[in-house]
Amino acid sequence: MRRMTWGATLFCLLAACGGQDAVAPPPAPPPVAPAPPPAPPAETAAAPQPPPEPPKPSLSELIKQNLSASLAGFNAHDAKKHAELYTPDATLIAYGVAEIKGREAIADHASQFLTAFPDAKLAVSRVIEKGDTVITEWTLTGTNSGEFMGTKATNKAAGVVGASVFSFTPDGLVQKEQEYFDSGTLAAQLGLAKGAPSRPVAALPQGEPEFHVAKDTPDEQKNVDLVKPMYAAIEKKSEADFVGSAADNITWSDYAAPKDMVGKEEAKKFLKMFNKAFPDGKMSIDNTWAADDIVVLQVTGTGTQTGPFGPIKKVTKKAISFHALDITQVKDGKIVKGASYSNGAEMLDQLGLMPKPKAAKADAPKGEKKDDAKAAKPKEAAPAKADAPKGEKKEAPKKDAPVPKESPK
Repeated sequence: MRRMTWGATLFCLLAACGGQDAVAPPPAPPPVAPAPPPAPPAETAAAPQPPPEPPKPSLSELIKQNLSASLAGFNAHDAKKHAELYTPDATLIAYGVAEIKGREAIADHASQFLTAFPDAKLAVSRVIEKGDTVITEWTLTGTNSGEFMGTKATNKAAGVVGASVFSFTPDGLVQKEQEYFDSGTLAAQLGLAKGAPSRPVAALPQGEPEFHVAKDTPDEQKNVDLVKPMYAAIEKKSEADFVGSAADNITWSDYAAPKDMVGKEEAKKFLKMFNKAFPDGKMSIDNTWAADDIVVLQVTGTGTQTGPFGPIKKVTKKAISFHALDITQVKDGKIVKGASYSNGAEMLDQLGLMPKPKAAKADAPKGEKKDDAKAAKPKEAAPAKADAPKGEKKEAPKKDAPVPKESPK
């Protein structure tokens, strides 16, 4: 009985739990879809952006642009445009002529020259650039058909060669210019220094100028070291050192002299003449610049004149200090060419040999004849004439030829 009972019970359980179809559990609810992300806010229309600024020109580019614009202004006879190259407080030093301060004064200075030479033209033949310093060699031509330095127009053509040293600001403007040219050459070409030898009228160079930019290479420094001994040789009075670095056929153009010197022998003759005229003479190097095969030296010469020097025959025994700019070219370890820029008027002025400007003649008052004016003027006693020593002829006083102390730029 017990076995049956347990069997029945087991049957019952099987019937209740597994004998019939099991009731399926309720289906799981479908997964809830994630909420869509919030819509991005509506974008506002972007404001138009200005175009990017062009890169700022380099100092070298600014220098070229401003020099070119200034040159164009001068040749267009626009003195104001020409002077825009300079800062408002710039200084222009024209050695032997004047020191001019301020952009307006520089413009006025150029305007006076352009009035005296209405067809004036300026051209640059060579440019040497190192950092913020630029050296230019230039030629200026024109016909003197207007009043110049208080003298009437000569209607003669002139053409002089000169050089300038410019010191630039970071903005590409000139803070200082040092100008070198011989005013005696200009005077002689215009017939204002009669009998004085001078160079012929220079022709205006054509085409683009020759450019040299310093690269600070060992070769450039080697060229500087090659040229320097020539200047020390003047004080040492050493011919061997003076011509030691020069090529046999060296050509040297001193633009304050009537003609070039060619060869070592002529260089030796110049040294002898200088040492005889200035036994204590020396040439001090103030600045040097080198670019490619070009060496530029800014020098100051000093000495006491005790003998004739070129066309200066009178011995004054006075001390002088003058300025010059020398530009040399080196090839194969030798100086093959050189140029000196200076103003002879600077030396003449210090020696007391510059002629004094003639005083303007006073006009007679209206209604008075010139003869009456002369008669009305009290006569001054004539100075007594000094008798010449016996056996010695009297010499007429020599008149120095006038040299205009005026910069051409």
